[in-house]
Amino acid sequence: MAAVKLKNNVVSSFRMHGLTLRSDASRYLVEILTPVSLDERGKWLDRIIEGVHKQSLTSAMVGREECEAAVQDCNSEQQEDTDAVFNVIDAFSVPRFSYVKDRKKFIKDTDLAKPTPRLHGVPTDKATMFRERYTLLHQRTLRHPLFTPPILGSTDTDTTKFQLKPVEYLIGSTTKLGNVLVLGMLVQLKEGKWFLEDPTGHIQLDLAEAISFYH
Repeated sequence: MAAVKLKNNVVSSFRMHGLTLRSDASRYLVEILTPVSLDERGKWLDRIIEGVHKQSLTSAMVGREECEAAVQDCNSEQQEDTDAVFNVIDAFSVPRFSYVKDRKKFIKDTDLAKPTPRLHGVPTDKATMFRERYTLLHQRTLRHPLFTPPILGSTDTDTTKFQLKPVEYLIGSTTKLGNVLVLGMLVQLKEGKWFLEDPTGHIQLDLAEAISFYH
């Protein structure tokens, strides 16, 4: 009795959407929907009908094949909607991006034809790591409001702006310079002597009158 009532409900629901079920299709849907609770049947039936409508139907007659495809589509959507509580991704599967200075944007390493990362690198990989880290810090600093060029007509035209200079600017200058802002890494290339280094070169520093932040 319950199966007959369910079959009539399925057939009438399809008919309301302008579709006519073949006998094999109605039997299949009754078999599929029987284990489903009464509260959930209406929702699943609507999703199946929606899945049938998505198919390229040649007529209003719907057979078992179309219904099976709709049910499979509903199951796929349900799996996609399931939230993943915990995922483990190894470091070599994560997409890697590099900042390209000329294009001013991040580009996938595979598009840049960069070599595949390895667990044990070569000596040049360490230099590449520091160079890429510097590039990231440099472009982020340039986007700070204190380093962005003033825009005509904006309200911050009177705000003091700063400009970063590369180390090669200091090396190539033949005149005495005033206050210059340089973003670089403090390194000790020689014992007892400190240098400021960036990708353009390095220059020795006189830290005799430098302010110490350590106590």
